[in-house]
Amino acid sequence: MTRDERRAMWHARIEAFKASGESSVTAWCATNNISVQSMYSWLKKDWQKTDTAPTALQWLSFDTIASKASMPTQLTLVIGVVSIQIEEGFNPTLLGEVLQVLQTHVK
Repeated sequence: MTRDERRAMWHARIEAFKASGESSVTAWCATNNISVQSMYSWLKKDWQKTDTAPTALQWLSFDTIASKASMPTQLTLVIGVVSIQIEEGFNPTLLGEVLQVLQTHVK
């Protein structure tokens, strides 16, 4: 089994565990005849891969077109299938929290 095949197999197992609704890794592994130690090891790798530390910022570039007539008072931010409308006077802390959630859950 290649490394990529092994990763895919464990990814499928982790997704199956999450989808099962089982709260006990030990019980799920016993039911599915999987080593608990290996499962915890792969869960840790999966967790580290998706961990979103606040220091891991990624900046995006964008182009603006300025009009002398009037500047817009709102902005629409599109991330995947999610669209966020930001208006003048928005709460930057709230926006940061929403972006962290989206970074974790939207693919």
